[in-house]
Amino acid sequence: MISTTIGDMSRQLMLSRQTTRMKQSLSTLSQEISTGIVRDKIRHVNGDVTMLASLEQKIAASELQKSLSDSLQTILGGQQMVLGNMQADAERIAFDTLSMNDVTNMAQISRFISNFRAGFDNAVDVLNTKLAGRSLFAGDVGNEPALAPAGVILSELRSAMPAGLDASGLSDFVDTWFAEGNGFDTYGYVGGERISGAVALGSGINVNPNTTADHEAFRVTLAGYAKAALLAENEILNDPGDRRELVQKAALTVAMGASKIIDLSARIGMDEERTSIASVRAGNELSALSIARSELISADPHETAMKLEHVMTQLDLIFSITARMSRLSLADYLR
Repeated sequence: MISTTIGDMSRQLMLSRQTTRMKQSLSTLSQEISTGIVRDKIRHVNGDVTMLASLEQKIAASELQKSLSDSLQTILGGQQMVLGNMQADAERIAFDTLSMNDVTNMAQISRFISNFRAGFDNAVDVLNTKLAGRSLFAGDVGNEPALAPAGVILSELRSAMPAGLDASGLSDFVDTWFAEGNGFDTYGYVGGERISGAVALGSGINVNPNTTADHEAFRVTLAGYAKAALLAENEILNDPGDRRELVQKAALTVAMGASKIIDLSARIGMDEERTSIASVRAGNELSALSIARSELISADPHETAMKLEHVMTQLDLIFSITARMSRLSLADYLR
């Protein structure tokens, strides 16, 4: 016979509370057995959270370093792709032009001029490349373009050009306009300042991704393209010999720019290597720290499974009792 020392309502309330506790325990133990991590970490370490807090802090620092390293690797990789594109174009156009033999036919010269104009347009486009919404060569302005449109730059260059220049004078003028502190800085480069501070990636590795579109390698390459691109205007140097001379000077300048791009690519490659090392180190440290934290707060799978089985048994028993009480009649009670 069921004891009647507790009233029906009290008994139901007691069973309800026990059911709630059992369900909470079931949820906790199920989570622990699936994740392998105890739910109540503070109780598990007996209230001594010093080591756990230290591990959490180090893990957060390693995660930040890993994230910074990976982001920087992406940026540097994008810059290398742009440099590769520019270098290939510059070498191809310069080689094709310098290999021409005594070309004086205006149609042939015009073909070379078109190649330089296309090279200028492509160089401006790739230097305005964005990756994940961020401009690769615009410095600290974020997602703004690094250079003004190609047509705007050439228009400003033509406007500033003195009249009556021969091929040599025009070549020198363009070099000066693209040099630091002159017209290109005002009308060409529209990005921000170079990033002055180095990014600390841990383990004593610091990298400063400060390459912008006003770098000397880009200035020289753009100047070379611009020298010949200006000749698309028919009123500039009408004599075929003068045009041919300027195109050859343009090719030499573009070839010089390609050489400087190679040097810049090598420097960025060194930054890529350091960033890769930092990323690997941060990843290894993060793995080691995560293992240490897991060992500190891991749940014993055998013990957890036994507790889970015990709770499920208790819960089944409570459900059985509740079901029996719900079917209890006066006749059953008086038996």
